[in-house]
This record gives sequence, C-alpha cells and structure tokens, in this order.
Amino acid sequence: MNKPTITAILQIYKRPNYFKEVLDSIMNQTIKPDKIFIVHNEGDVRFEIPENEILQYFYIKPNLKFHPRFALSLLADTEYVAFNDDDSVSGSRWYENCINTIAKHDCICVTNGRIVDRKNKRQYGPGWSNPSDNEVEVDFGGHAVFLRKKNLKYMFFDDIIEYNNGEDIQLSANVQRFGNIPTFVPPHPLSDKELWGSDPEKAMKYGCDVAASFLNNPVHNKQRYILFDEYVKRGWKLLLEK
Repeated sequence: MNKPTITAILQIYKRPNYFKEVLDSIMNQTIKPDKIFIVHNEGDVRFEIPENEILQYFYIKPNLKFHPRFALSLLADTEYVAFNDDDSVSGSRWYENCINTIAKHDCICVTNGRIVDRKNKRQYGPGWSNPSDNEVEVDFGGHAVFLRKKNLKYMFFDDIIEYNNGEDIQLSANVQRFGNIPTFVPPHPLSDKELWGSDPEKAMKYGCDVAASFLNNPVHNKQRYILFDEYVKRGWKLLLEK
C-alpha cells in the first residue's frame, strides 16, 4: 500500500520557545509529512527557521490572524492536511491515529473536542484533557486538526463571520453543512500517549502563557457563543440538538 501523502501546517506568531519542539513532533510522526508549511504571522518576535527541503515558509503581512493557515492549505497537493497549533506537541502516532479514524468515519479529526450545550452555556468533550479509549464524535475542536484535503474547501463555502475568533468552529460547522462531514476525536488512551494529538502537560503550560489568544481577548467566550448561534441558524446541526 502506498504511503498516505500529508501536508503539515504550523502557524507561528509569539511562541519561539516552543517552535522547535512542536516542529520536531510533526517531523517525527510514524507517517512522515511530505511537506510542512510554516505560516508566520507578522509580529515583533524572531524565529529561527531551519533549512529543510520539505519546509515551505510563508510570511503573512499584515497579520491576518487565524485563517491564513487554512486558506494556504487549499494549495496543498496531498491527500491529507494536518494542522498543529503553536502550543501542541503531538505524539508520534497522531497522524496514524487520525488516518485510521478517518477510514472509519470520513471525518475531521481533532485532539481537543467540544460538545456545545447552548442551553446551559457550556462546552465539554474528549481529547487530551479528557482521555478516551474510543473515538468520540464532537461538534468541533482544535489544537491539532487532521482531515482529507478535499474536504477543507467546504470551510470557505460561506463567508467568514468573525476574523478574530472561531476558525475552529467555522471549519467543523461548514464542513458539516456543505460536505456532511462530522468531527471526531480519535482515541486518546491513557495507555499510549503517542496516539495523542497534544501532550497534555505541555498544552496546559504552553497554551496558558502570555501569548494565549483567549487571555488577550476579553470577549473571546462571548464571540464564540454568538458564532454557535449564527452557524446553527445557517444549518449547523449540534449533537445535543439533533
């Protein structure tokens, strides 16, 4: 059987101290990426970009925040695209885990899933913060994301509602609406963290530093509930409301 082809995408902005560790976790997958897009948002932090024939570097000026990595990935010529947040250090079998899950469900795979309870204004779900031995369907998720490249186009079949937040919501909502593609968290068993999309201790430490977008946006959570409501109006079917 031929090796699955994968383009990995890592967007960077304010976290040079974790860059090499996240990049190494991508390059050390048991199923190697064929290309790695480094998407660098304009800022005042210097990054040392290594020389490697599979790395392709994109500098985004002006800083267009969260959506460029997805838009650029429409240019990938591989079967799969894989996204790591700049604080997500993946286990070595994460891609393998995602490909096996997609073979069963033809889905988006995420390492930190969320099920939306609009009635009680809460979100919960499986993933690195709530391990499970089995794959679990969720409404959306993030931190590390993996899907068939051909399904990514559905993300942009509708206009972008919010440029400062919610690209993870937009991805799952629109891919479900226009492609009938669900979102799943692959198995995250405690017995094998190499299958996980993000190291939990590092995710908590790195993801809550001074660069964390949710800490720097006082209306972060409010914006997300507005997005939930708007995408439901447009046809997104939440698990608790089916």
